[in-house]
Amino acid sequence: MIAPWYLRFAADVFQRPAFFPVSSRAFALGAAAPLLLAAANALAQLPVAIEQPPKPELAMKMVYGGSSWRDARVAAFFGGRSPTLRAEVREVFRARYVEQDVDKLMLVYQLTPGPREQFRCPACVPALGAAVLAADAQGRWRLRAKGPLLMAGAPGSGDEDLQLLQLDEQRWILRSRRHDQDRGRESRSERLVLERDGELQLGAELGFDDKPGPQACGAGAAPQTSGVSVLSPGRGPRVEIVLRFNEGDCPAPRPVVQRTRMELRDGHFQLEPDAPEPDDDAPPAKR
Repeated sequence: MIAPWYLRFAADVFQRPAFFPVSSRAFALGAAAPLLLAAANALAQLPVAIEQPPKPELAMKMVYGGSSWRDARVAAFFGGRSPTLRAEVREVFRARYVEQDVDKLMLVYQLTPGPREQFRCPACVPALGAAVLAADAQGRWRLRAKGPLLMAGAPGSGDEDLQLLQLDEQRWILRSRRHDQDRGRESRSERLVLERDGELQLGAELGFDDKPGPQACGAGAAPQTSGVSVLSPGRGPRVEIVLRFNEGDCPAPRPVVQRTRMELRDGHFQLEPDAPEPDDDAPPAKR
């Protein structure tokens, strides 16, 4: 590749014979200084090549030290088992995104007290952990934040319902939707996980438990669902969680729709404050 003209000129200046008059060399250096600065700026603006994201085995080593993890939190989650219990770690989700001009990678893991294939009963509930890797200034992936054990996973170690949600132009969160069913009675929940101070934290969790659905009551029961919507920022990043469930007994339980709006404040999702009451003494709004 042919070097830019200002780089060739600068190189020529420094390669001239040493017997040039000092004044001539000083003049040449003075003329070259702006060009050298322009060259340095041009090089600084070149995009950094980012490495390929690490493969699951290497990523697990960065987060858990390997494909298994021993910790008191694991033993407590799985019913106070032996503190020597080593949970098997399995990657179940990864998604790449850009946040505040930094390339990041969200990773989610299922943890089971032994091989995942042997933890498939309806009452077998795995744990979920997560981590965020970020590309550094040299384009290398580094561990940015982690929550090695955050919440319960899908019953029977099944497929997880996970996705990234963009809160605003510079912020993303992980959304986890959980669904469980027992003889037609359903439990659903929406969980929102966010990054804060080098950790991944459960920022919100809303749901319902043991409500009669169509499989319990037949056509007399409405379908039960849950959902999350990102709202326009307003005072700050906001979300709305909508729960649709049934109250009462079969054959015709009453359908209920519960809408909860929350905004992100101080690193946590909190109930959105009610709109202020109108001031009776205030002048009427202009139309």
